[in-house]
Amino acid sequence: MFASVADPVTALVLVLREYLYSRLRRGNSSLVRRGPMKLTGIFGAFHKARTVIATFQAVGARRLSDVTPDHLQAALERWRTVSAEEAALRVTAVKHLFAHGPFLTADRLLVNPWPGRSGHAVAGVIRDGENTTERIPEEIIAPLVKGAVFYVTTAGPDILAAQREHTELTSAHQIPRRFCGNGSARARIDTFVAELRATGRGVPALPRRQAPRYPSVPVIDGVPQAPNTALVARMTGVSVSAEVRRYLTEAAADLGYQTGGLRTALSIWPGTGRPWRPGLGPMELATEVVQLRMACWIVIAYLSGMRDAEVRELAPDCAFTENGPDGRVRHKLRGRVLKGRKLSGEEAEWVVLDIVHQAVALVAAVNDDPTHLFGHKGMTSNSLVLFGSVNRRLNDFRDHLNELFSTPDAPYLPLHTAAPSPDNGTSAHEEPGSEEGAEGLMPWRLSTRQFRRTLAWHIAHQPFGVVAGARQYQHAELALFEGYAGTSASGFAAEVAAERAIAQLDYVEDLYRDWNDGHRTSGGAAGRVDAEFARIRRELGDLPGIVASPARLRTMLQHLTKTLHPGILNDCFYQPSSALCAKRAQHTGRPLPLLTMCLTCPNARRSSIHLPRLTTARAQAQRPLDAPTGLVRLQTAALTTHIAELDHAIAELRASPDTSTHG
Repeated sequence: MFASVADPVTALVLVLREYLYSRLRRGNSSLVRRGPMKLTGIFGAFHKARTVIATFQAVGARRLSDVTPDHLQAALERWRTVSAEEAALRVTAVKHLFAHGPFLTADRLLVNPWPGRSGHAVAGVIRDGENTTERIPEEIIAPLVKGAVFYVTTAGPDILAAQREHTELTSAHQIPRRFCGNGSARARIDTFVAELRATGRGVPALPRRQAPRYPSVPVIDGVPQAPNTALVARMTGVSVSAEVRRYLTEAAADLGYQTGGLRTALSIWPGTGRPWRPGLGPMELATEVVQLRMACWIVIAYLSGMRDAEVRELAPDCAFTENGPDGRVRHKLRGRVLKGRKLSGEEAEWVVLDIVHQAVALVAAVNDDPTHLFGHKGMTSNSLVLFGSVNRRLNDFRDHLNELFSTPDAPYLPLHTAAPSPDNGTSAHEEPGSEEGAEGLMPWRLSTRQFRRTLAWHIAHQPFGVVAGARQYQHAELALFEGYAGTSASGFAAEVAAERAIAQLDYVEDLYRDWNDGHRTSGGAAGRVDAEFARIRRELGDLPGIVASPARLRTMLQHLTKTLHPGILNDCFYQPSSALCAKRAQHTGRPLPLLTMCLTCPNARRSSIHLPRLTTARAQAQRPLDAPTGLVRLQTAALTTHIAELDHAIAELRASPDTSTHG
């Protein structure tokens, strides 16, 4: 790491060594996080400190001791040209350098940088209540998770089977038989070619990654037109020779060439009805093992709410099951929470879906580290390698899914609008070397932090989307929250609660805008809530259909979220003194919402968004009455009464708007 630093004049290497050593041993009482730095943060601290020192040198301060307030301001202006958030990180690094100055012998800051002000305050970062981590759009996360789940449930077993076949070939033919003139080798090749012809397969082609080594070999539809003699030799037990290559080339003139070559059959990709990839050979298998690890990471991280570090710290035996109080089996993971804890972390458990256990089992099958689930032996040595560069691997997996499953009409993961960045005019999602598509579209840039934020947002907003086409987000919520009593060790429940508060405010704002646009409302709480909306509109100076100040509007609507409980057929603005469910629940000890009570409760309010749902409920209630099989008298009476109540609620919302309320 220090070998990359070349500045002996200012003793930069010694300064950075002493600085990092002090950071690992001592806290910083001038900042919020006072504890010593964890070992995992040493690389980030190194690069930030090095960037800070380089900036000081660029603005005229050759040594840290030469830095003046003018140099600090000049450096700050440079960092702000990147972004305010980047400037805040650099300012914090400067504060760390100053705080640890007494323990630096080669050089140190003598000027206290921006005393009494945080890095965010100095850089001008304005914080709001919403998480600033980007949320992966629905049109991106849906196919991404679908592809990852396909790898776990379908492609993963194919890859394991191909691995077993490859291992058997390797162990059986470590010393291939010599190609001799007695015809035995030719007989083996002929038998192999006959097998290819009988199964409708082509001759194994040279791996595409090796094609650049043979510039004279043509490539048709991405398949090099030359035989993979090394693989065929291993599969037949003969040695590689010019004569074997000639035999295979002659056979390919009839059979053609095919990617891969291993005999393992591949499953069908539902989108095309064809195998999920053209074929698997040793090189393609190595690529797919890497992609399988990434697919398992996505499934584990996204369907658990775990952070990247928490996923990578899982042990191979982390998955276990327990019976819950109701007798149902609970799938769980046992791991460690690292953020905000000591270096070794704290033990924690997560309740997950059963597919997460499948992902854990797959990773354990392809990896061989006895301590880390995602650790494995390196390809060029027997040393263990930990799973790293996850952000890069995520985007490689995105590109791999596009390569496998895109159609001529559109990529599998659609391109996303590349909004120009206010800081430097480039897209926030643009990757180095990526080319912008038509109309400013480009691939969405994935990062590990986005998955936790996206899951929290989906659970809080409760969309009607599905996970992998089968698991609804609310199902994931039930499983996840069984493991989060109160404030969870991992903090995911708190993140969901924050997202839910934002979702509540979004919903109240929609209700206000619906009312301000002149739509009819009804229900026992309609008068009370509409009067509050009218007061807010007077204070804001809004006109019907026009909101003058959206930011102030959200502030003034905030108090309504404390009592709001959105519903399907009506919303509840809960007041215990008048709630019918609270009166009914006196014997059970807690409110018990009942459909017939909610329709007539003084706390209920209905608006135009409930009209289609009320209409659907009315049709569902009418269906049993119209069925040829009769109902008993009490059932008929109950349904008839319920339909009458629904008809009344529908009629109220379909009536002409009350101009006295909105005018």
